[in-house]
Amino acid sequence: MSHRPSLKIGDYTVTAFSDGVFETSLDVTVGIDKTLTQRVTGKTLADPVYLSVNAFLVEGRGIRALIDAGSGETMGPALGKLPENLQSAGVGLDTITHILLTHIHPDHSNGLIDGAGNPWFRKAELVVQETEIKFWFDRDISQAAHARQRANMINAKKSLTPYVERTTRIHDGPFLPGIHAMMSPGHTPGHNTWTIEGGGESLIVWGDTIHMAFLQLIHPEAAFVFDTDPQMAVASRLSLLERVRADRTRIAGMHLDFPGFGFVTRSGERYCIETD
Repeated sequence: MSHRPSLKIGDYTVTAFSDGVFETSLDVTVGIDKTLTQRVTGKTLADPVYLSVNAFLVEGRGIRALIDAGSGETMGPALGKLPENLQSAGVGLDTITHILLTHIHPDHSNGLIDGAGNPWFRKAELVVQETEIKFWFDRDISQAAHARQRANMINAKKSLTPYVERTTRIHDGPFLPGIHAMMSPGHTPGHNTWTIEGGGESLIVWGDTIHMAFLQLIHPEAAFVFDTDPQMAVASRLSLLERVRADRTRIAGMHLDFPGFGFVTRSGERYCIETD
């Protein structure tokens, strides 16, 4: 996979894979004046915004862990490319040992199964924050707060059920050697980051800390209708941005432009992401 965008972190190689491109618009923003969002971005509320949907393969120490599973066949023809892209790189889907979820949203977990409802990753252990799986999978659908949440719960039950016998519920802390879980809640109740460490290097796969980099790096207070708790999502985003900036920790994001790797810097009040 030398032609794939990869990083070496100690004993691990972390490789970016694309699931495709998600189409949305500025109209999904909340907590920020929409006139301001249009002025900052140069886009109208009706203009399409295209976001990368990335996943990351972590290989080493006998582990072949996939961080997030993409969207499957549920979100249109521009998405659901992850299984094909893995296989074209010589990664057999049955060789995946773990699926480390950042959270249970359709573009991260619907890709656990194919269109017939069968698991793509038949030998993988599914790893999810306890808080997250309780919210989306354990609760009765009648407890959903609104239609979007209800749809996500239905999808979660469909996608996770084939893995129920090999699902591990975790809390913050080490999970695999050199791989650590840490919640960064708000976008979802158990939204999780994964830190890979080794050889004096570290990488934080920060999930959906940032959706629209061109907006949220300038205005981190911009939240989205997809956030379960927008205020908490903003607080988590600000905390993590400042931490990785201060520590000069490399990050990887699911919705940063592919391949999604970079370092966070700041110029005045504005954050930036520098690529290698």
